[in-house]
Amino acid sequence: MDDLDKPCGLLPRLESAKSGAIFTHDQKNSSTELAFKYAVYKINKEKVILPKTNLVYDIQYVPKDDSFHASKKACQQVKFGVQAVFGPSDHILGQHIHSICDALDIPHLEVRLDLDTEAKEFSINLHPAQNLLNAAYQDVMQFLNWTKVAIIYEDDYGLIKLRELVRMPKPRELEIHLRQADPESYRRVLADIKMKEIRNLIVDTKPEHMHHFLRMILQLQMNDYKYHYLFTTFDIETFDLEDFKYNFVNITAFRLVDADDTGVRGVLRDMERFQPAGNTILNKSRVIQAEPALMYDSVQVFAVGLRTLEQSHALRPANLSCELEHPWDGGLSLINYINSVETKGISGPISFKEGRRIQFKLDLLKLKQHSLVKVGEWRPDSGVNITNRAAFFEPGTVNVSLLVITILEKPYVMMHHEKNYTGNNRFYGFCVDLLEEVAKEVGFNYRLELVPDRKYGARDPETGEWNGIVRELMRHEQPYVMLKSSGNYSGNERYEGFCIDLLREIARVVGFTYKIELVPDGKYGVYNYETGEWNGIVRQLMDKATSTRIVGGIWWFFTLIIISSYTANLAAFLTVERMITPIENAEDLAGQTDITYGTLESGSTMTFFRDSMIETYKKMWRFMENKKPSVFVPTYEEGIQRVLQGNYAFLMESTMLDYIVQRDCNLTQIGGLLDSKGYGIATPMGSPWRDKISLAILELQEKGEIQILYDKWWKSPGDTCMRTEKGKENKANALGVANIGGIFVVLLCGLAFAVLVAIFEFCYNSRRNSASERHELID
Repeated sequence: MDDLDKPCGLLPRLESAKSGAIFTHDQKNSSTELAFKYAVYKINKEKVILPKTNLVYDIQYVPKDDSFHASKKACQQVKFGVQAVFGPSDHILGQHIHSICDALDIPHLEVRLDLDTEAKEFSINLHPAQNLLNAAYQDVMQFLNWTKVAIIYEDDYGLIKLRELVRMPKPRELEIHLRQADPESYRRVLADIKMKEIRNLIVDTKPEHMHHFLRMILQLQMNDYKYHYLFTTFDIETFDLEDFKYNFVNITAFRLVDADDTGVRGVLRDMERFQPAGNTILNKSRVIQAEPALMYDSVQVFAVGLRTLEQSHALRPANLSCELEHPWDGGLSLINYINSVETKGISGPISFKEGRRIQFKLDLLKLKQHSLVKVGEWRPDSGVNITNRAAFFEPGTVNVSLLVITILEKPYVMMHHEKNYTGNNRFYGFCVDLLEEVAKEVGFNYRLELVPDRKYGARDPETGEWNGIVRELMRHEQPYVMLKSSGNYSGNERYEGFCIDLLREIARVVGFTYKIELVPDGKYGVYNYETGEWNGIVRQLMDKATSTRIVGGIWWFFTLIIISSYTANLAAFLTVERMITPIENAEDLAGQTDITYGTLESGSTMTFFRDSMIETYKKMWRFMENKKPSVFVPTYEEGIQRVLQGNYAFLMESTMLDYIVQRDCNLTQIGGLLDSKGYGIATPMGSPWRDKISLAILELQEKGEIQILYDKWWKSPGDTCMRTEKGKENKANALGVANIGGIFVVLLCGLAFAVLVAIFEFCYNSRRNSASERHELID
């Protein structure tokens, strides 16, 4: 008898509670068996849970896959009078042991993964159910944005475990490849996965084969940052991952025991000192595996349920036999009390429903350069909670060179065509400057290339294929991002000025007739004066008198200026009236057919209208789709030229629109934004760079760096045109005295001068005529 048996025999005054444990031969003196013994030892020593009861156990060892021998051992324990049976871990043997316990109403506590979804009356299983584990795996895949994944399982039992993961509804399209593999076929299966460019793997292998699998990953060079492995084992901390720490490979797994918890650390320290027969419960790294932890917690749960039973019922020994098949009277009460236990063990919070564990906590671990670190946790009631998102982005990947695909578009990306520019120096613009800042913030090198078909990317609704940058993004093998700027959509329309023949227009508008009458004596009356003025208007010849001609000339000049000023003001008024556009928004544009409108071909604006569910935008899309010739243009430059030619509105992103209208005063923006989007750098689904780049952009935006770049490329003083204020350009000024007062001054001065000349002429002629009359009288 070992040290654990002595306390049981030294307390004869206490009531004894017998329990049985069944282990396979390969589990003899294993950490699972030692955890069971230590749990009994601790309960008997501390007397906290069962102060008046002493636990006694009987351990039996059976061959693996020998259900007949296991049944005989279980019947021996029944004769011993056990009040609960623990184990075994083998799922085939476990089913046979449970059938015996169920027939005799003996609680059966298990720590194995049970794939049977039906409730078992006398079974208590501390292992998390597989459907909950599959939900945890799916939450992780969703967080990592996996779109293609390979599931590697070792046997049919592994396939049954993970088949529900394949059948579960998914929030997005997910391509799943199921591959069976064992140590003999690891190389072939992994090589096939590598050839198919599958970068994400869920691995379910037996613990004893894990080192073979890890070694094959190294040999096939599938151990860099492009690959992400999610292992289903709870014991990832017990494996040697030293060769994987410095290649930035993504290794993720859940653990059941939170070794960072203060209470758990205390229990593990006590376990470490407990080493009967030279064995230890913990491994070399002082980490306990999941199965020993669950075995320890199962004994604790049994003790708590037994204590609750003793508080209301007297503990009756179980005198049973497999041959008689007479059930234990106290078994039903005991199993109900155990089923209602709520406690915290070293495997986390524990509670049950119909014998299945419904409360537990899984820690999400990820391999870093120094060790595995906790990056989040998962609970059945709340799902995954990532507490350390930055851990998914290695700071040491600065030597990685990202391929950045972009498209030439002012002012985002432009190109120097001189021969002395090479590499990334060939490109300049807003996006190039932004990429440089992001690269400094995140820490990576990059290589800029242009997309071959010069398209942003749109999906063909018939074939489902993408083109442009998006297609390159989806198919490329290298570390890859897409550089472009995304904004909002708006209409854009141009209104030309007018050209008019002034003289012909006046002739058409005035339209009058006249006649000329000569006065024989050359003297003017009122009628003659009016006739003279009309002659001035119609530019008929005047009399020879100097004063009369001065008055006529001044009047001609006065009428010319008045008519010209009125015509100019009328023209300005008509021009302003014409510049007030009848289209103010998308509804106005959709409600007419005189002005056609279109977008950039294979761009986000076209996709917005094509996929929109708003009736106005659907109507606009039908118009654009059916219009001949096509209203879609391959480049922004061609769209702008069509606008300048007239009767065409170009729907484009707001940032590009802002850039264009600030450089061409003949163009203007009509209406507001149809949708709201920000700047973006696209990465492949599940890329480890996505969140890192997003955080860098947010930091640059918060620091004002993006606004500085915007002002640099959009509002350069030398490139923008000067526009008049909106209030003034939409209103024609009325003619006032201040506008034409000068011509009245000229008229008055002319009239005064004509009066002086007339007086002079009158005096001169009077003097000459008097002399002539005197001469006639003398004669």
